[in-house]
Amino acid sequence: MSQETNCFIADLYINGIKIGECSNEGHGGCTNYGSSTKEGKELIAKAEAYFKTLPKQRCEEYNFDFQPTLESAIDDELDKYRKAKEQKKMVKHMANAILFGVPNGYSYTMIKYKVPLAELVKTHRASLQKKVMEIQVNECKNGVQILNTNLAELGIQI
Repeated sequence: MSQETNCFIADLYINGIKIGECSNEGHGGCTNYGSSTKEGKELIAKAEAYFKTLPKQRCEEYNFDFQPTLESAIDDELDKYRKAKEQKKMVKHMANAILFGVPNGYSYTMIKYKVPLAELVKTHRASLQKKVMEIQVNECKNGVQILNTNLAELGIQI
């Protein structure tokens, strides 16, 4: 569904109170938010006013300063949610695979094995260590790293 940005619909909470919805159609446009109640609209107005009082933040990736807004806070929360969800998936994959990519990035490469690494290391420790070393030499450039957190406990050196 998404073409440029995250596509989502979610409940909007302010100060722990569900006041409306927020969404983005994933076509590069803004994240929308709103409420159908008077109380919700008032809380949104207060939140928008609050963000105007905050100091500007630096966007290192694109080298500019910006004023935080309710919209940017919603987008930040969605980003945190997506990263946490992806981290859980990565940890699950680490049981049977070697993962490498840029830490905290949005993508990674996975070399998957048919058996758990904990079993593989019992009979093929040397070949697994060799594969890790090959990945380090051939792939770990420009910020790419081996992402597994379980290799050291298996006796594999990174």
